[in-house]
Amino acid sequence: MRIKYPSNLISQPKILLYCFIVGFFIWLFNELNNRSNATILYPIEFNYDNKDEFFVLSPPPSFIEISINGTGWNLVRNLLKFNIKSAEYNINKPSQTKFLLSNSLIPNISQSLENVDLNYVVTDSVFFNIELKESKDLEIKVDTSTFSFKENYEIISDIFLSHERISVEGPQSIINSLSNEYTIEIDQEVIDSDFDEDIKIDGLDNNLTINPEIINLNFKVAEFLNEEISLKINYEEDDFSLDTLILVKYKIKKGDEMTESDSLYVNLKNESGFIIPEIIYPSKIQILNISPNSFILDK
Repeated sequence: MRIKYPSNLISQPKILLYCFIVGFFIWLFNELNNRSNATILYPIEFNYDNKDEFFVLSPPPSFIEISINGTGWNLVRNLLKFNIKSAEYNINKPSQTKFLLSNSLIPNISQSLENVDLNYVVTDSVFFNIELKESKDLEIKVDTSTFSFKENYEIISDIFLSHERISVEGPQSIINSLSNEYTIEIDQEVIDSDFDEDIKIDGLDNNLTINPEIINLNFKVAEFLNEEISLKINYEEDDFSLDTLILVKYKIKKGDEMTESDSLYVNLKNESGFIIPEIIYPSKIQILNISPNSFILDK
């Protein structure tokens, strides 16, 4: 009778596993010592002088696809980007250089590679969007047509701005496309009190640097009351006489009062066969309507 020991049943799979692992490493080391090709993304830096004078609208790539040949060890090192030197390319005229063909990059990439050879550059072309940096001053305008006031409310002062101009800096093409003015609009439903707000300068291209970015806008607002008064007029000329009343509608700021020195007077003018009433009134009121506003001179 043959007896099978448990230890023998366990040891046989282990031996197979050990053999597999040893065989795998022997194959791996053998392959790593052989030369082969690989396609990798290789780091590259595009340099140019006086960077402060230029604006990069679209940054050039940081990696370029290349095909290399070398031993497995060196290929793995490049694939893992382990301790490798970036390629460098100097752009002589950044604002005039719009693209580079891959052939132009071969010497620079070959020089930076270590222990591997460059087969070719896979990337066909590299594109640039670099412009000269310029600045411009824009005059600030306020679009009062965008103001919305509560009924009977009006501006009673000048409009004050903390800055009359803003300075913008950015790519030459964008700067040249700007007008000489920047218009502020007020997006507020109803204004019924003195206005004093910080307005953010927006609506311009995101590539622009704006100084200042915020401008204070303020003005005074008051409520007005509508009033009316009847004024007696008398006029005589030859056989023509006029003795009647005219109705004058006006508005006055709430809180202000008319005094005796602020009385309204009528001055009648004869113009081309018409008697025209002209109202003499104090500066604190605004005339809205005169009815009737003329009389036919019937001789």
